[in-house]
Amino acid sequence: MAFLNLYTNCQLVRGANMSLLCDLQLLKFYHIPNDTMEVLQYLQQHSIEDGIMHFGEDNKEAIEGYIHFVVKKDMGFIDDHLLQQLIPVDFHWDSPTPVTNVILEYNEQLNYRNQFMADLFDLNVQSLEIRSYQPVSIDHLLPLLEMFNDTTLGVIKLMLPYDSSISLNALDAVVRKYPRLKAIWFHGAPVQKVERIFEESVTVVFLAKQVDSCLACGEINTMYFQSNIELFSESQHHNTCLNRKLSIDQNGYIRNCPSLPQHFGHMNEVVLSAVLQDPAFRKYWNIRKDDINTCRDCEFRHVCTDCRAYLETPEDIYSKPLKCGYNPYTNEWDEWTNNPLKQAAIDHYGLRSLVK
Repeated sequence: MAFLNLYTNCQLVRGANMSLLCDLQLLKFYHIPNDTMEVLQYLQQHSIEDGIMHFGEDNKEAIEGYIHFVVKKDMGFIDDHLLQQLIPVDFHWDSPTPVTNVILEYNEQLNYRNQFMADLFDLNVQSLEIRSYQPVSIDHLLPLLEMFNDTTLGVIKLMLPYDSSISLNALDAVVRKYPRLKAIWFHGAPVQKVERIFEESVTVVFLAKQVDSCLACGEINTMYFQSNIELFSESQHHNTCLNRKLSIDQNGYIRNCPSLPQHFGHMNEVVLSAVLQDPAFRKYWNIRKDDINTCRDCEFRHVCTDCRAYLETPEDIYSKPLKCGYNPYTNEWDEWTNNPLKQAAIDHYGLRSLVK
């Protein structure tokens, strides 16, 4: 008898009308019918011959097609038995630091060399996103980047207004000097495209969309989807946007996210330990996609980011993200700003300027 062994890094996620096959090692995912998922699930415990018998001889060609697809994409292999050595992945998630990622809305009028920032980046923060809504030269940001040279920070992402005077060669030189800089995004670009610098290891994204404030935050888009073990594991237990996130808005106030209304004091006036001990600061950390209306039925829920700042029903903390145009019951993407059921929430959040 023949058996299909699906690698344990390949995970099936069922949605209301479609499913997702996630390859968490090769960082890919595949949209598949729910019928295909049922077959693949069955074959994880039964032989291929039993599967054909179970689902019917008239489905043999389709089942063999599913198996061929899995093997061709290096997500599994055929053997004469199910290998017990393929131990299920443990999706437990934890981190030794209370803050894993930081958003900083850059303001050239603020001094970021203060005790709060020093304490924050002593916590082994993993990633930092620096956003600027106003034009700023790369040279002006260099002293800020310099601050993180002696920290354990792993990744820095810049999001800046488009500047035609900045060349890819100039960006390459900056990245070589500051190797923590792993991604650079320019908003308001004349042409939407993606380039790569520093021997193809750093992405430079040009967005046509203008980002004037944090009101533009929270959009759910396939370009932000990620199929990896870190996000997939975290999604099983925590919120994929706000878990262990700390933000410093453009006025220097501490928030979970720049778009959320509550702040926890100014970085020049509060002690980091007091912020971290405030239960309100951890309010959103454990709201999983499996807990959120509509999201819980979506096949993309474990590769998707979330947003709790802009909700379809503002008074419901478990409401679907307002800026998501995907319908998991029809598998269709629509422009969220045109949905008549979202107009009241758009006005509630003052997002009318985003509606074309």
